[in-house]
Amino acid sequence: MSSRRLVYPQLSKLALLALEEGSTGAPPLELAARLGLDAPGGDAVLELVLDGRFEITPERVGLRRWTRGFPPVGETIVALDLEATNGNPKTEDIIEIGAVKLSPAGREEFQSLVSPDRPLMPFVSKLTGITTDMLEHAPKAPEVLERFREFLGDATLVVQNASFDVALLTREFAKLSHKLLNPVVDTVDLAHAALPGKRKRGLDTLSTLYNVPQGSRHRALDDARITLSIAESLYFSLAAERDIHLKDLNHEFKHQPPSNPTQAQPGRSKSRRRHRGR
Repeated sequence: MSSRRLVYPQLSKLALLALEEGSTGAPPLELAARLGLDAPGGDAVLELVLDGRFEITPERVGLRRWTRGFPPVGETIVALDLEATNGNPKTEDIIEIGAVKLSPAGREEFQSLVSPDRPLMPFVSKLTGITTDMLEHAPKAPEVLERFREFLGDATLVVQNASFDVALLTREFAKLSHKLLNPVVDTVDLAHAALPGKRKRGLDTLSTLYNVPQGSRHRALDDARITLSIAESLYFSLAAERDIHLKDLNHEFKHQPPSNPTQAQPGRSKSRRRHRGR
């Protein structure tokens, strides 16, 4: 079966919720009826309306993540989110790093506040809940970044709307005479491919669509956890039965023209920062 696009996101969401109730799958006719597709041939329509996260056979509909690991064998990934003093990656300072690593060794998390050299903007403090007092005794950027660089290693970096975070991290690494050479997967790029009919692809929209629980939004570690879960859903949606690394899948779809160029929309704004639409 070729990769299916998520053209009917609400039906896919309802199917996901139905299957997760039992965690064992459902006969196609039964699932079709639960989705309101109980007309003759409704089970055949499942092939058209469900994306690559779903494994469909004549006997059963299940979820690929039940039988296949993420990330694929041989690839380590790190989902990253940064919070900053304001919205310009050329001038602002990191105030928090949050990351989640999936590797053969298992799941690891990284989180640290960072004491900035620039003042924290009031709207950022209000949005994130991070205060000047919280940052007063936090470690400085060089110490945190050296620890994060060791944590990151040569993993594939996964970021929601990566332009801000990657530019800021690249600048901060350069101050320490390091280069950021890791492959980068932007979940917005994957969402462009998986959701050709969706205009909004911000973190809130995608987490709702893929039924990803939200923790403390606009805190780095919780946003990194959300990004990782979204990346997993987008991976299976686009890869379907193919055994392909996430970074290669990203490269494949990133270099395809959009099915409708007029629908290409940014996933979130990075001025006044990326704090809107994340």
